[in-house]
Amino acid sequence: MLIYEKEWANQQSKFLSYTVKNLSWHLHFHAAFEICFVLCGVIEITVDGALYTLKKDDAIIIFPRQLHSYKTIEHSNMRIITFIPALAPEFMSHYSNKLPINNTVRSFIKYKDLFDGNNTFLQKGLLYSVLGELVETTKFTEAPVNEDTILINKALRYIEKNYSTDCTLASASEEISYGYSYLSRTFKRIMGMSFTEYLNRFRINHAVYLLSSGNNYPISHIAQLCGYDSLCSFNRNFKRITGTTPRNILLEIKPD
Repeated sequence: MLIYEKEWANQQSKFLSYTVKNLSWHLHFHAAFEICFVLCGVIEITVDGALYTLKKDDAIIIFPRQLHSYKTIEHSNMRIITFIPALAPEFMSHYSNKLPINNTVRSFIKYKDLFDGNNTFLQKGLLYSVLGELVETTKFTEAPVNEDTILINKALRYIEKNYSTDCTLASASEEISYGYSYLSRTFKRIMGMSFTEYLNRFRINHAVYLLSSGNNYPISHIAQLCGYDSLCSFNRNFKRITGTTPRNILLEIKPD
């Protein structure tokens, strides 16, 4: 989890390629493409409600704004490659409002030599190879646009922008102009957890990143940066969500 959060804390990165072990991650979305390639083990990935069970050498691509989650079955090791849509402008000009019916990428291992492309040409070579194969192997459909989809996207973007402040369901409903009760019910139905629970997980995930980034901030300051006025509340939620304590995270990354 720590590596996944650390890499995605800077979503301005154009191209990221890294491995992560035993990833289990709640429902969320990004503004970028995400390719997932299983090196070993088994992992369940849900994309817009569709369940994919991936084993060794299986891969999928998740499109921008597709809600997705991860659940490792016993153990997994996965290569994740992310890239912003601007790296594939020709593809986006034709498919900006479309989604694949099937997110599976076949024979992804044949692109292994391009996994760590250190220049834009190699990176685009990988991206267009994958996207081109996807076009050949599956159909695309118009991205669904309905009131609930719009609502959830607005709510998640609100959390991204305001998690460090006094972010509440009430303030979100006022900002995005939806009724409090309707937002509460819809969020829980689609996301599988309450607005407050998602907010706490988002805050704690960011706290993990800050603790692991070597900035030497005191734990109390990190709690404040993540929107917690109470250190006790921060510590309680941190232990509940991660299974460990902020201090243990610092000890794990401290050089010998």
